[in-house]
Amino acid sequence: MGRLMLVVFLATVVGGCASSGPRPGADARELLRLAGSREADPPRDGSESFVVDTLAVPASRAFNAVRAAYSTIGIPFTHFDEEQLRVGGFVQVLGELDGERPSTWVDCGQGATAEPYANQYAVSMAVATRVVAIDESTSTVETVIRARARARDVSADLLRCRSFGTFEAQIADLVKGRVAR
Repeated sequence: MGRLMLVVFLATVVGGCASSGPRPGADARELLRLAGSREADPPRDGSESFVVDTLAVPASRAFNAVRAAYSTIGIPFTHFDEEQLRVGGFVQVLGELDGERPSTWVDCGQGATAEPYANQYAVSMAVATRVVAIDESTSTVETVIRARARARDVSADLLRCRSFGTFEAQIADLVKGRVAR
């Protein structure tokens, strides 16, 4: 009986330690808050997840390329932490961003005419990227966005938008192009 209790106790302790890590989405929510998202009740369903790309370059070099990618796309910095290798920005999209309509990047639903709300409404996006060193010569670039849309001509609630991952991939592609030089 004593051994059974010890096994149950150890299983509980080990299981508790394994599950005491960061909650899914917690890192994304914190990074998006630093990027300028001030949403009082952000989603906790895992819908805001990082798009990750691994690069065969040191983290500091990848971070410099991330900074350049934000500038190329036109995302103004709202958070910049060179020590933690994190950057964030907030952008209001009223037309095109980087030559593409917002519906290329996010799904905010559609109206009766089947036209995406993302193309009709003002879309705001908090964008956050972190670089994580895997070893001396390899790192990951991890980007997450939170997008919301609001009708331009009326006072209305914000619509939550879902990312297709294409905007995050665009940042990764710019970073890859930059480090390849």
